Amino acid sequence: MKRLLKGEKRNIAIAAAIIIFAAILFYELLEHFTPVRNVIGVFLKVVAPILYGLCFAFVVNLPMSFFERTLFKKLKSRRPLLARGLSILLAFALVLGFVALVFALVMPKVVESVIIVVSNFDEYLRIITEFVNDKVESLNLTPEAYEFLEKIYTRIMEKINAFALDTVPKLPKMAINTVALLYSILVTLVISVHTLIKKEKIKDLAHRTVTAVFPEDKAKLVLHYSNYADVTFKKYITGQLTSCIIIGVLCYIGMRVFKMPYPELISVFICVAALIPIIGPWASTVPSALVILMTRQDDPWLALWFVLMVIAIQALDDYLVYPRIVGDAIGIPGMLVLAAIIIGGGLFGIGGLLVAVPTAAVIYRIFRDWVNKRNEEKADLAKEEKEAFVQPE
Repeated sequence: MKRLLKGEKRNIAIAAAIIIFAAILFYELLEHFTPVRNVIGVFLKVVAPILYGLCFAFVVNLPMSFFERTLFKKLKSRRPLLARGLSILLAFALVLGFVALVFALVMPKVVESVIIVVSNFDEYLRIITEFVNDKVESLNLTPEAYEFLEKIYTRIMEKINAFALDTVPKLPKMAINTVALLYSILVTLVISVHTLIKKEKIKDLAHRTVTAVFPEDKAKLVLHYSNYADVTFKKYITGQLTSCIIIGVLCYIGMRVFKMPYPELISVFICVAALIPIIGPWASTVPSALVILMTRQDDPWLALWFVLMVIAIQALDDYLVYPRIVGDAIGIPGMLVLAAIIIGGGLFGIGGLLVAVPTAAVIYRIFRDWVNKRNEEKADLAKEEKEAFVQPE
């Protein structure tokens, strides 16, 4: 009994020390948040190709596993290495071929649309200025209010012009960054291929590491949630990519049918922005509608029809396509989704926006299971105490 008490006291002391250490560490991080964030940023920049390679391998693994299970099922039983190599080759051809096809068919139109928009930039500013002046004059504002609005408008226009002027001197640096980007892409591809070839060994190493570090019951729990995270991310990535492609294609078809301007540019913009849940569709729809409004002054209702069309496409995707692909893998409240997007984007930028939702889903599942387990333990304890006080007849 004494040893048991000593063990309990020792565990309590260890837990208290861990909590105190964590509190001190958290305080120091808050106290020196900017330097710590800079150090983390430099570290992430260095290891970015490795992380991108692992992420790309995770995405390519989806079609690769499908090809291995179907096309090369018999070959895998006889020559597994050859089946793996052919599956990787076919999966890379599918993914990179799709990207190349999109670039070949869409990017020339997108570049042409961008050039037209940039060349007509001054005309668009003039149109906006005349439109704002007409609306302000029709409101019959006081001179003070008119002066206040004029200052705000002047600041906005100055920032837009400054952004346009700052882009030109940065072109040489952008060329250098393009070379660095190509190098990072090459490293990413090499790491992803190596990861896909050795994925069973990597998985086995991770499994043995978990079982070596944690006790048996804790190791089973870690492996359980690791499998859940794997399924969640796979379903989420598949659902988001499928959803984005469907939204982009339907948007392009709708814009072609209604003869809206810049269908390639706007459809690609809508498609890419749809990768970000909740915020993405609205962040892309509003500026796209403004471009349509400025371009087609003769038919201002066309911008409204565009907004209604995107809302209809988004609703169709949300209620018919997305649930069938993702299912209940992302079973978290809408408010938590929004909070995850804000936090992930604020801390880690675009990458944080893309993985915020599945990460929040995994954390939410772990927290929910812990709460349910604690409530069950307390209910069982209360039941035992109640039975202990029941007097036999």
